[in-house]
Amino acid sequence: MILLRLRLFFYPVFLLILYSCQQQEDDNFQEFENVPTFSLASIKKNYEGIYKPRDISGIGNHLIVAESRSADPDFPKIHVLEKTTLKYAFAKGKAGFGPLEIATASSIEPGFSDDTFLVYCSMNKKFVTFSLSDTSLLGIAEYKQPDELFGMYMKFHVNDSIVLGIMADEPNRLVEYSTITGKRVDGYGPWEKVPGVDHLIDYEDPDINYHLGEINIGRFRANRDLGLFVKALGFRDRIEIFHYPSKTFKIIEGPRKEVHPFTIKRSQGRSAVIFDLEYPFGYGDAEVSTKFIYALYSGLTDAQMMNSDELARIVYVFSHQGKLIGRLDLDRSIRDIAVDEELGKLYGITTDGDPWIAVFDLPDELFE
Repeated sequence: MILLRLRLFFYPVFLLILYSCQQQEDDNFQEFENVPTFSLASIKKNYEGIYKPRDISGIGNHLIVAESRSADPDFPKIHVLEKTTLKYAFAKGKAGFGPLEIATASSIEPGFSDDTFLVYCSMNKKFVTFSLSDTSLLGIAEYKQPDELFGMYMKFHVNDSIVLGIMADEPNRLVEYSTITGKRVDGYGPWEKVPGVDHLIDYEDPDINYHLGEINIGRFRANRDLGLFVKALGFRDRIEIFHYPSKTFKIIEGPRKEVHPFTIKRSQGRSAVIFDLEYPFGYGDAEVSTKFIYALYSGLTDAQMMNSDELARIVYVFSHQGKLIGRLDLDRSIRDIAVDEELGKLYGITTDGDPWIAVFDLPDELFE
């Protein structure tokens, strides 16, 4: 269950201050208590061909569902559903290490042409493009991850020649690489010291960039058309919005303002960040839609999640500029979200003992 929790929140996250080009720190805090709140009921859709769903993404008129790594290795890695009818369309992703095959679907994003989507396979270390216009399990194109991107554990393409992502050991929060040359182009959002807790981190430690990467890790999502890249942090109640065209950050703090406790443990010359698992987790996922940003929030401790099927039932809604718009209280726990504002739907992977797809109707008042 601990691994399940870590997968939802895509590893722990938290830091006391964050780089923001134009905002004062106090401006990042918003009033979460009196935000308009809507209770959403769901329907649960079961699909015979889906075994252990992990991630869900909206690509055009389709929902793309990725299987967990723990699913049978012979099963297809991806499932395609029709958004309007919610019917199962076809499977994608032949399991394997051969040409146009994938061993796992680590991340999914829109392709660079109509009716395609792009899958990154961390085991194969490659990107594979799949077509939504045919039913073949195989991809239609692929390229190997440049060696220099080895340490980039979360990534999203800005275009067909630039990838933006999070490195494991870097002085910047986001790093830009060329997929053509494989070389680093730039970095954005330099790390800053954590005020008031210098005794926890030795800034002469050569592992400092790694530590800061650990405590700032989060789920990375994007909307390429809008140029918005969003990280939802798990151990810190924080959403980071990066506007690529202007190269600026907007930071959202809350609902909690306090710091998630952590320590630095050292052993045999190595050190690591250790978080207090009795403190509730923050955000687990985010979706950047045409109008709003939707952030899945937990507020549960490790023990609460281990002793139940609960992971997250709250979704906070923000404008693209970071203004809090509303709160959605879900009638069931989910782990991953996708949103179609035109259809007025929010989709999620359920976290009960029989995980499938939950579908919620977005409230009309949200768009008024």
